[in-house]
Amino acid sequence: TPYAYSIDIEKCTDPEGLVKVCRAGAIVLGEAEKTSEYDVGSIVLATGARTFDPALLEGYGYSVCSNVVTALDYETILSASGPTAGRLIRPSDGKQPRRIAWIQCVGSRSVKEPCLPYCSSACCMFALKEAMVTKERYQNDIETVIFYMDMRTSGKDYEQYLQRAVDEYGVRLVRSRPHTVEPAPGSDDLAISYLSAGDAMIRKELFDMVVLSTGFVVPEEFGDLAEKLGIEIDEHRFVKTGSFNPVASSRPGIYVCGLLESPKDIPETMVQASAAACMASGFLEMNEEPAGEENGVPPERDVTQEPPRVGVFVCECGNNIEGVIDVTGLVRYASSLPQVKESRTVGRGCSMESLELIRKTIVDKKLNRVVIGGCSPRTHETLFQDTIRKAGLNKYLVEMANVRDQNTWVHQGSPLAAMDKARDLIRMAVFSVALAHPLIEHVLPMNRNILVVGGGVAGMNSALSLADQGFRVYLVERSAQLGGIAGQIRKTLEGEDVKKYMADLIERTMHHANIQVLTRAMIVDHSGMPGLFKTGLQAGPQMFYRQITHGVTILATGAAPLRPAEYLLDEHEAVVTQLDLDRLLEDSPEKAKEWKSVVMIQCAGSRSPDNPTCSRVCCQSAIKNALRLLESNPDVQIHVLFRDMRTYGFQENYYREAREKGVLFFRYDEQEKPEVKADGAGVRVTFTDPVLGRKLAVAADCLALSTGMVPDEEGAEDLAMIFRLPRNSAGFFQEDHIKLRPVDLPVPGFFVAGTAHSPKTIRESIAQAQAAAGRAQTMLARNTINLGGSIARVDGKKCAACLICVRACPFGVPFINADGYSEIDPAKCHGCGVCAAACPAKAIQLMQYEDDQISAKLDGLLERIR
Repeated sequence: TPYAYSIDIEKCTDPEGLVKVCRAGAIVLGEAEKTSEYDVGSIVLATGARTFDPALLEGYGYSVCSNVVTALDYETILSASGPTAGRLIRPSDGKQPRRIAWIQCVGSRSVKEPCLPYCSSACCMFALKEAMVTKERYQNDIETVIFYMDMRTSGKDYEQYLQRAVDEYGVRLVRSRPHTVEPAPGSDDLAISYLSAGDAMIRKELFDMVVLSTGFVVPEEFGDLAEKLGIEIDEHRFVKTGSFNPVASSRPGIYVCGLLESPKDIPETMVQASAAACMASGFLEMNEEPAGEENGVPPERDVTQEPPRVGVFVCECGNNIEGVIDVTGLVRYASSLPQVKESRTVGRGCSMESLELIRKTIVDKKLNRVVIGGCSPRTHETLFQDTIRKAGLNKYLVEMANVRDQNTWVHQGSPLAAMDKARDLIRMAVFSVALAHPLIEHVLPMNRNILVVGGGVAGMNSALSLADQGFRVYLVERSAQLGGIAGQIRKTLEGEDVKKYMADLIERTMHHANIQVLTRAMIVDHSGMPGLFKTGLQAGPQMFYRQITHGVTILATGAAPLRPAEYLLDEHEAVVTQLDLDRLLEDSPEKAKEWKSVVMIQCAGSRSPDNPTCSRVCCQSAIKNALRLLESNPDVQIHVLFRDMRTYGFQENYYREAREKGVLFFRYDEQEKPEVKADGAGVRVTFTDPVLGRKLAVAADCLALSTGMVPDEEGAEDLAMIFRLPRNSAGFFQEDHIKLRPVDLPVPGFFVAGTAHSPKTIRESIAQAQAAAGRAQTMLARNTINLGGSIARVDGKKCAACLICVRACPFGVPFINADGYSEIDPAKCHGCGVCAAACPAKAIQLMQYEDDQISAKLDGLLERIR
């Protein structure tokens, strides 16, 4: 388990003493190594990577200057469980730093030994995060500066994160790769020398600490494991995969995910983990719920005749809570509240140790109601419900007081006020949970059909992944044919044939016995619950209505190519998009051979006030087309005008290849965009070279705009309304949690894949499609669906049959039954509570949020001012 302690036996001076003091008897000295053998049908490799050792580099002072730390070291310093308990002090003298610098690409993006040529993908974002956390905690007391080459914030909403760091937090960005970090004479400070991009002058600045953003390296020992497994790895020991099989190794049945496949961040790692699990289970042909062993959950204790015995557990959560309020004082206060029989702190409430402590305390103290003072029920309520269920209580006898998200996070600068609010939140939860009662959950048969909306590369891969495992799939496509944007692409950056792959993918989808393809189909209505959905659509040339019954839904509706009204696009024949150019190079190569000059402008229509997102694929599309142009026309001169070249991961190798082959790259500023004017059959592009500090003009036979993707606004908006799904500010479907549930949508039973989620490459779309199929499979593998207990119930004696609830329900669930009063079908109720709020006679109660509980919570809120 990750939460278990490990012992460095070589440094331990008294190992026998450890054995004596360990009550659990978990320490065994001299245990002999043993070999175990398992018969398995598939293997998933997730051994990860380590960070580059900056001590191998001269010039940065790591391991020489104690105030030079790595990004992981800095995370440890900030951590509440770290050596300083979350206090930011510099190692040399224990003082709080005033100026901190981050240096990016340490050990990455360099062909000089011992550095690595690729980009590690995650470093820019974690440097921004660390700088922002520092500013959150210490405001203007600490200046944060990030030295970077290209700011590669290309993930979903990452560009907005970058803008927040600069505009709201005051993080300073310096475009430069520092040459050296040296000790400042007479102090523990550090001097950074760098070339200023603005005026090409060598500058030197002093900092109290320097943080090195080091990249990812696969350990050498993995090469031995790869050889034993018989799988191919590249020159850097990453497992070789293909664009069309992103988690499959070279050996059938062996799959890979995470950093072992390529450098990536947590959301993409989580996606690949689900994808690998899906592909591994498909290889084993597993689609039934495993019988397994008894899960050890005791019978539910009947507490209906017992007086409330409330237990309050307050999570310290490191600096998130304990760093703002007096947790011990809050626990002491909770113990004074009526009906509270036990009150105590738990370090990190979501850790296995804390969960077991809570379970054991409930049993030992005979508690029958529980309050958790910690974080959000949105992310952790299920975890604590499972914990109290293991203690023999009904899962609905727990209440969470959101002390972190609603209090200590938003009132960091006001600890006294935050303490008062924490008392209020705990008191409200105690008053409410005392009136909670056990709820019965309805269990119904699971419908194991799947609805996949969207027939692009993501939709077809999701459909095939599930259909190959025996599930019945309905694939709905609005247009007349399958393919989506990927159907317009000819080659990948790696040179793989997309056109051939798509033709084969469409053929397999159209002729699969378990897939029914419905083209020219539009979703028009939707009802039901997870596992029991009913979706109406109009399909075919005649648009006949039909209804599909299914258990889960995967949205893979794709995105639309952006065609901005700038740079003479659609006004001059020489101006095209990268997608147009990709098609032209494949279908009309002779035309490209006549060109003498080509200009490419990055971020056309993106990273702007009207469209603040980065479309992720644009930079690699430009590199791909530039290299293909040079293959067919070696004499063509190519100029690429960019703001940041975001060729993350192994795309960096192709970026370097383009430079080596003569492609010229010029950076431009957002405030001074290139100017394009018609020049006969071609165009003239004028831009400012920041190195020369003057304007340059290039005559181009072709101007290729890297335009990116935007949501298909009409289709996405309609589906969001019909399925009641949220979208982000850019219009893409919003996942439930960026790291914990990256392909789950907030509405249970809905999953998202491909560019409906955010712009991404074909490789990434396929991985997400397989991940969505894997997540859907976890639901479909069950034979029954648990509807939950938080549903609305009607007291027929109070109901006046006024129809207000019928009109108010957004899901159309209530109806007037034969007895003349409103009835709500538990299988259809979503537990939103709209009907209960609207009923003038108070005839409807939402279980777990009943009127007396809400009133008690309000009484608790007002108790302090009485």
